[in-house]
Amino acid sequence: MRLQETNLRGRDRRIYEEFFEEQDREHWKKYHATPEEMQRAHIRRVLRPVDVWASDWDLRTLAEQRADHCMDWVIEQPGVITFEAINAKLQSLEARPMEPTPGQAMDVQIQAAIKRMGCPLYWRRQLRRAQVQKREAQEQAAGRIWAKAMPYCHDVTAARHRERQAANRAMLEQTEIESAEGETITLWQAAEASTANKSIRRGELMTRIRGCEEWATAAGMVGIFTTNTLPSRFHASLFTGGKNPNFDGSTPKDGQSWLSKTWARARAKIQRQKIRVFGFRVSEPHHDGCPHWHMLLWVKPEQAEQLQALLRACWLQYDGDEYGAQEYRFKAEAIDPARGGAVAYVAKYIAKSIDDAGGIGEEGHLDYQGQQKQLIDGGKAQRVTAWASAWGIRQFQPIGQPPVTVWRELRRVQAGDVVGASKRIQRAYAAVHKGEAHRADWRGYMTEQGGAMVGRGYQLRLAFDEVTNEGRYGPVEVKKPRGVYDVARPGEECASARKKWKPRGTWTPAERHTAKVGDLGELAVYAFLNPTWTRFNNCTQANQKPKVKRANSWQILAGDWPKPEPLRDQRQTT
Repeated sequence: MRLQETNLRGRDRRIYEEFFEEQDREHWKKYHATPEEMQRAHIRRVLRPVDVWASDWDLRTLAEQRADHCMDWVIEQPGVITFEAINAKLQSLEARPMEPTPGQAMDVQIQAAIKRMGCPLYWRRQLRRAQVQKREAQEQAAGRIWAKAMPYCHDVTAARHRERQAANRAMLEQTEIESAEGETITLWQAAEASTANKSIRRGELMTRIRGCEEWATAAGMVGIFTTNTLPSRFHASLFTGGKNPNFDGSTPKDGQSWLSKTWARARAKIQRQKIRVFGFRVSEPHHDGCPHWHMLLWVKPEQAEQLQALLRACWLQYDGDEYGAQEYRFKAEAIDPARGGAVAYVAKYIAKSIDDAGGIGEEGHLDYQGQQKQLIDGGKAQRVTAWASAWGIRQFQPIGQPPVTVWRELRRVQAGDVVGASKRIQRAYAAVHKGEAHRADWRGYMTEQGGAMVGRGYQLRLAFDEVTNEGRYGPVEVKKPRGVYDVARPGEECASARKKWKPRGTWTPAERHTAKVGDLGELAVYAFLNPTWTRFNNCTQANQKPKVKRANSWQILAGDWPKPEPLRDQRQTT
C-alpha cells in the first residue's frame, strides 16, 4: 500500500513513515549504496531541518550528531576560525548566533564557542528552542491558534511547559544543599524564598507600582494607561476564527521586535521634546499569539496630551491607514484615582501574566485564599508563561526607575551593619524592610535614590567583586555583589549577609571553617588543621595548680580571648 493511500495521522503516520524509511535505508545499503553514498546520506540527515513533531529522544540523538558534525567542520577548516564563521555555521543549523563579550580576549571567546559547538548539551537547548518556535509559527500560520481553539500557544507547547516545570520542581525538591553552619534545605525551599516564587514576584511588582504612583502623585504627575498593538499583518487569525488575509508570516518574536523599535523611536522623540516620563511596560499575547503592550506612564499634567499625540504618531507611522488602525492601534486613557489608581488598572494584567491570582492582598503577595489560584488546565497565566518562554519575550519592563537590584541587596543587609552608615542608606534600609506597623515602601526607596528619570545618576549602588569562574566552556567573568554603598561616601560599604551553600555532604572541614571565619583566611584554616601543642606532661600531680581553661585557635586569631599567663617549665626547678 502506498503511503499516500493511507489514512494515518499524527503519531501513527510518523511511525509508519519511519518504518518504511528504515526499510528503504536497509535495502539501499544492502544492494546499492557505497560507503561514500551512505556517508553523504548520513550528513543530509544531520543537516536537515528540525522536525517540529520529533520526540525528545530524537532531538537528543540529533544533538549528538550535530555536535560531532561541528567538530569535524572545525578540523576541516584550513585557516584561523573567526567568530563570524562560527555564527554562520550555527545559523545554518538553526542555532542562535553567539554574541561576543566586550572586554574579553577574542581567542578565548572563540575557544569557548568551539567547545559549545561540540557539546551535545548545547545542541539540545538549541534544537528544543528551534522546534518549539517552528511548531508555533507553523500552527499559527495554519490558523489553529486562536481564541476558541488553542489561545496564545499550541496545546503541545503548553503541556510540555507544564511537564518541564513539574520535572524541575521534583528535581529541586530532591536536591539538598547545606550551609557552612550545617543548615540544610532543599533547592525548592531556596527557590520559593526568591522572586522565582510567583506570589513573591507578583507582590514585588505591585509594591513597585504602588510606590511609583505615590512618588508621582507627590511630584504632581498624572498617570496614563495605554494599549499598544501591531499592524494587521502580524495577526495570523481573526478573533472569530479563520486566517487573516493580511498575515505576512511574521512570528510573535518579529512582532515584539517591531514594538521595541517603535518604542525606541518614541523615546528619542520624547527626549528631544524634553518630556519627562517613567513607568512600566507589560507585554502579553493576543488570542492568536501576536504580542501587544500595556504601558503605565506618569508625566507632568501639561505634557500629558503632548505625550499621547507623540506615541500615537509613532504607532501609526507604518500601516496607519489600514482598517481599524486609527481606533485600535493605540489607545490611551487617564488613570482615575477614584477607580483605585494605577494598581487597579494593571492588577489583572500582572496576575494574568504570572499566576492567575484571584485577588491582591497585603503588598500583593497572596490572593484572598492565601495561596496561588490553580486551575485544572494551568489557567491563562500558564499558557501566557509558556508563550513568553517559547518566544523569549520579556513580560515586564520598568521605565526610568531606580534599579531593583539595589532594593533586593538592601534586604540582605543586617540591621547592625547599617549603624554608622550614611543617613541615605539608613533611610533606604528602613524603606525596603517591612515591619509590623508599615509595609515595604518603594516610594521611600525611590526618594533616597534621587527619584525617577535621572538616568544613571542614582545615589545608592552595588558593591561587587569581579570573579572569574571556570565554566563548562571556559572561564566566565561574573560580578558578585557584596553590599551597597552611597556615592557620596564610596569608601564605606554596607556588606550584605550571604551564606555559602554547597551540595549536602560536600563540605570539607577546611572549607567549612573558612566560610565561618571569613576574613581570617588561610591562617585560620592552618590553625584549625594544626592545633597548638605543648611539651608539658598532663599527668596528675599532687601539687598541681587548678586547671586553667585554654583558648582555642579560633579565639586567639579573632582576638577575643585574653592571653593566659605562661606556665613555668617544671624542668627548670629541678
